[in-house]
Amino acid sequence: MPSLGTHFVKAIVGGYSYEKSKFNRATQARRQPGSSFKPFVYYTAFATGKYSPRSTVYDTPVRYRDGRGYYRPKNYGGGYSGAMSIRTAIVQSSNVPAVKIGRRVGLDKVVDVVKTLGIKSPMQPVLSLPLGSVGVTPLEMAGAYATFANNGWHSDTTLIVRVTDSKGNVLLDNTPKPKLVLDQWAVASLNHTLTGVINGGTGKSAYIGRQAAGKTGTTSSERDVWFVGYVPQMATAVWIGRDNNRPLGRGVTGGGYAAPIWRRFMAYALRNEPVRYFPRPSKFKRPRSR
Repeated sequence: MPSLGTHFVKAIVGGYSYEKSKFNRATQARRQPGSSFKPFVYYTAFATGKYSPRSTVYDTPVRYRDGRGYYRPKNYGGGYSGAMSIRTAIVQSSNVPAVKIGRRVGLDKVVDVVKTLGIKSPMQPVLSLPLGSVGVTPLEMAGAYATFANNGWHSDTTLIVRVTDSKGNVLLDNTPKPKLVLDQWAVASLNHTLTGVINGGTGKSAYIGRQAAGKTGTTSSERDVWFVGYVPQMATAVWIGRDNNRPLGRGVTGGGYAAPIWRRFMAYALRNEPVRYFPRPSKFKRPRSR
């Protein structure tokens, strides 16, 4: 859970019992994020200036040449919904539009954005990347979303603020040095779109009674489920999965299991924090289409 403005980690849970396992899943476990990866794709699209949350995408069957065969993305639960806005595609977590948009804007550019946000886990620009077919840690996801919450200002996620010796000499100083690394119109557009996920989409179980944004994630065979979300002061990632990578169970989703955990934690963590709001896209200049 990084605190915004500083990206200092205020809380971290690596497992349910340190005595039984010293493996820290928050920092060491690279697991597929599923649909919680999609915001990176849509931010990349918004930053081109060609797309906005109102842009139309088509949730229709498609196939792409992939080596000697074809890649055919499908939606969770099957079926297609036809023409829809990007906003609706995000709120409903439709898979096919995310793959189409990722391919149009360039998967290599999506990878560049992810690296800019501080995710260091290796990844390749494969066709399934928009659906989160890459291993990342919960701390990496929380840090990346913290940059969205900070409207494009990024600092390295930090566990240790300062180290001094017995005489008070500073041996390590991690004072944040934030840099504006994202287009602010694109981030503001994404933030306001992701509020819809909580207000009435797949993440409605994360509703905390104040403006918040986030995204659910559920991988194939229900091996990993996520909810990564934020308010203007704080970002938190929740991941649920098994160390042996076995499925969690039929019908287990990020919205049904991870989102309620996020809601309970954030309601407590924010109990003394004032309600704040994300800047509206109208405050910033839309980038020129390129």
